[in-house]
Amino acid sequence: MEPMERLERMVELTDQMSDLIESENLALIERRFLDVEAMLEDKATLARLYENSMKDLDEANLDWKAIPPDLHEKLTVAGTRLANAVGENAMRLEVGMTANKQVIDLFAEAVQQAVPHSGTYSKNGRTGKEGTRAAANSVAVSLDQNL
Repeated sequence: MEPMERLERMVELTDQMSDLIESENLALIERRFLDVEAMLEDKATLARLYENSMKDLDEANLDWKAIPPDLHEKLTVAGTRLANAVGENAMRLEVGMTANKQVIDLFAEAVQQAVPHSGTYSKNGRTGKEGTRAAANSVAVSLDQNL
């Protein structure tokens, strides 16, 4: 493949990546998490193709000064668009993960506060979390000998 054809292919791949990531960003905004999950495989495939194309271009030893101005402009616009989409995507994913962790932590705290003690006995014959913290350390276990 000729160097200029490689660059044209790079513009196409960059635009495809931008389209996909912009779609993912919209799905994140609209909380369509199943759609986000469905895009993961395509995103990984395009990322591998993009990486391979970048390596191919790097090995081609292009004379960047010989690139026609219109192709240079296409590369610049496509690269800027992808960088903006990736930046937004990273921010949205990080915010979502942080929010989910906070919700999980709140649920865990609420469950810990709401669960009554098991009413087990400590060494001194009392119930509750006295002395050896019997209720906190007691775990109910059953054994099915039929297995």
